[in-house]
Amino acid sequence: MNISMYLGTSKDWWAYLGLRSNPAIVKAVQGFDRVIFFDDPRLLPAHTRTPGHGRTKYFFIFWDGMRDAAEMERMSPAVAPKADIVALAVGERSCSSQLDARVEGLYPEGPMRFDGAPLSLDVRSSAILAGARVKALLMPLKNVMQSKGRRRETAGLLFGRRRIVFCGSYGITPQAIAELCARGAVDIRLFEEYPYFSNIKDPSFESYRACLRKQGLFLAKLYDQAAINARFLRSALHLLGREYFIEKLRSVNAKAFVHGYNGGANINVYTTPWYRQHLFLDFGSTAGPGNYPRLADLQYFRKKFVAIDLTGETDELATVARNGELDQRFAAEWKRKAGQILGGVAAG
Repeated sequence: MNISMYLGTSKDWWAYLGLRSNPAIVKAVQGFDRVIFFDDPRLLPAHTRTPGHGRTKYFFIFWDGMRDAAEMERMSPAVAPKADIVALAVGERSCSSQLDARVEGLYPEGPMRFDGAPLSLDVRSSAILAGARVKALLMPLKNVMQSKGRRRETAGLLFGRRRIVFCGSYGITPQAIAELCARGAVDIRLFEEYPYFSNIKDPSFESYRACLRKQGLFLAKLYDQAAINARFLRSALHLLGREYFIEKLRSVNAKAFVHGYNGGANINVYTTPWYRQHLFLDFGSTAGPGNYPRLADLQYFRKKFVAIDLTGETDELATVARNGELDQRFAAEWKRKAGQILGGVAAG
């Protein structure tokens, strides 16, 4: 069996973690001569689109969840009509499809283990993963060079004492709105009057809570008008939940390192064996429930983390936002996890 991966930038490593940790995928490829993983049909070379010699199995990865048949139909022009193909999704997924293709999760449920048998990768994929491992070792240098005005702080993160760490998107910013609108084909002009927290002149936790209520009401109104769909609403409220925890940490002067991906440099503390002394916050994925690349990295490199639950049914979340009660909902989760978070740092 020869495994090939034709994936977007930096995705080969995360697909590899899925392969190493998911027994269902390993079982599914048994008996095939060639196995191909891809996430964009345009990335498949011509020689992979034909049956060739022996049995071939294809896996189409949906990194941002899979919801309807239209998304599944993107597979059609990529491979032969009768090809054996399975969709692997990260986060939300649906099994309904006009293609009758099977839909599974890229990552297994529950704690992930990476002690499976070695994989037989082709030369190209092996070289890409070897390069990824080298980049992982050099990641701290890249982080320092890209951290601009935070170089000293970022360098201190490497060998410093334990801190609470989160690097990623949080809160609703103009960039986050643009990304959500592009993903959901929503008119961005609907957000011209959105109450951004960044516009508050004298920010405090109390002013943040007041702004959070306004943001929730704004989003609930758009949802009630069918201007945004359930997925847009859930993703937006998820980002607001992340921001609540970060603002709460700031309000209690917790020892934390937070870096947002809002148009700035990408500081990566996940896909690397370094920074293991810290305590990481895991808010889950905006794409839906279950394991996802960042959590796979944390578990693969054996880093300590606290899982924070920001999930919920759409109708429930909409009601909470509509009633101006997002802060109460997030406060309840903070109360459940504050001891683990603050106590975990104190213990370090």
